[in-house]
Amino acid sequence: MRERIEDAWGVFVESSEQRGLDHRFVLGSISAISVVIIVIVASLMSISTNFLIDFDAGQQNALDIEWNEAVYMPRAEECIDESNGQGFPEFGVGYEPSLAMDSEGNMFITAHKDLRWGGEATPFGPILGGDLGLWYACEDGRDTSWDYWASWFWISNDGGLTWSPGDNFDPTPGNHLTANYLAGGSECLGDEGDIAVDGEDVIYYLDTTLEDNWWHKFIDGGNTYEGGICDRMNTMAADDRPWVAAQGDGIVHYLGNSGASPPECSGDSGRYWYYHSENGGASFSQCYAMPGGWSTIASEQNGTYVYVAQESADSNSGTVQIRISDDYGRGTGPSPSDGTWQAPIELGPRNGNCPEGYPVVETNENGTVAVIWADCPDGGTGPWDMWVAVSYDRGLNWSSWEITPFERGMSMYPFVSISDNDVMAITFYGLDFDQNSSEDDYTAGKQWFLYAGALQTPQENDTWVFSVADPTPLHTVTVYEEAEGDTHALHDFFEMVISADGTRLGIAYQQNIGLHPFEENEEQRYIKFVSAEIRLD
Repeated sequence: MRERIEDAWGVFVESSEQRGLDHRFVLGSISAISVVIIVIVASLMSISTNFLIDFDAGQQNALDIEWNEAVYMPRAEECIDESNGQGFPEFGVGYEPSLAMDSEGNMFITAHKDLRWGGEATPFGPILGGDLGLWYACEDGRDTSWDYWASWFWISNDGGLTWSPGDNFDPTPGNHLTANYLAGGSECLGDEGDIAVDGEDVIYYLDTTLEDNWWHKFIDGGNTYEGGICDRMNTMAADDRPWVAAQGDGIVHYLGNSGASPPECSGDSGRYWYYHSENGGASFSQCYAMPGGWSTIASEQNGTYVYVAQESADSNSGTVQIRISDDYGRGTGPSPSDGTWQAPIELGPRNGNCPEGYPVVETNENGTVAVIWADCPDGGTGPWDMWVAVSYDRGLNWSSWEITPFERGMSMYPFVSISDNDVMAITFYGLDFDQNSSEDDYTAGKQWFLYAGALQTPQENDTWVFSVADPTPLHTVTVYEEAEGDTHALHDFFEMVISADGTRLGIAYQQNIGLHPFEENEEQRYIKFVSAEIRLD
């Protein structure tokens, strides 16, 4: 362990020097690495923090959150390679984690694989700026951080204390470029995915290959793999980030980000296309356009309502809108049919084009719906705003208001979760411009943290009391990022879940540690999870 600590310390110092990090901030950042080391060697215990953004300490519906210790997602012991360039080779390298929970409290995480860490070279070497060659998984001496060919899929059956691969996601040593249809689910070559749980506690894990998608289904808290292996979705469009939702008995919603109109579809245009299944994902309707900018989807697990939150257009400004179906999204297909989807409803302003602030929608079983988004009227590296819109009657009436957490700062990828008793929790990656008594804005040496807060039945103009969920900084702004205006170090999103009774929440997120061995001006990206208890009395 001592050698591991010294190696990690050396990786960080080397990273700081190579990036030209202002040495006034190095000691503070080394302290951050010390916190990481404490996290690794400490036994599980509850962590309390008084690092709060407290707008109104007397607000009656603000809830206290008691944070547990954060944990890293594990790698299979037989796949750990001490020489592959990881600062912490026993932990999973990845980014953009998705998180879901079933009715029993079992939780599931997937995360984007690091394609540049699939061996000494890649099949797309020239495109990715590396050498041409094969990808590898779970092979010592091949510089790979992959345990298997699918994207990461972890399950926890103890409230997030421990994590392990789901059924049929065992290590798959070797090299190949296509799915092995005769092997387990972990043999289905994938890139990134999303997870949803229907009203029968069936877990739907979609893993995209960019060209199409694989479906994996589980029951029994992820311990039993259901259906065929490597079930191809057969959508009619190439895809990037997939979003999925599920409800009832096998109703599955897929919102595909094609970025352009699929040529196979109707004459409609749109960045996002909706696909609908009522047989557990065995087949899907095709080609229903949902014109607008960045979008996300949510559905009631046992009710009939489905919601899609969107930017009104792929533009630098506009509005945030929501589309609603009150009948499972049925009747949709190639136009002119809109099925049960109502006309979009405007929720609030978008005065800038935050590259990391798209709207997120969530709902519960009682008709509460919330949409949250970041706005950047002063540009991508100026102070950001944060907005929320809430409805307590399934979208018939809305209240929208600004809930910006910092006087000057950035609130990246805000996410909202709602319990069935209307506890509403919000989390985000936050960078306070005023930290260290600074008067500058986005400058080298400032640190990103994970923040969260919860309110009971929030009403218009209520404010959240946000606290730091993990005392370890997620990332420190580098000289390169300041010069380039690059705010993308923590990538595209992360997610949170809350229990039905509103007493427990969990967050899957990303932390950067040390230089990336294969990517210039990038760091090693690790997936973490933190849980908390919410006091309702």
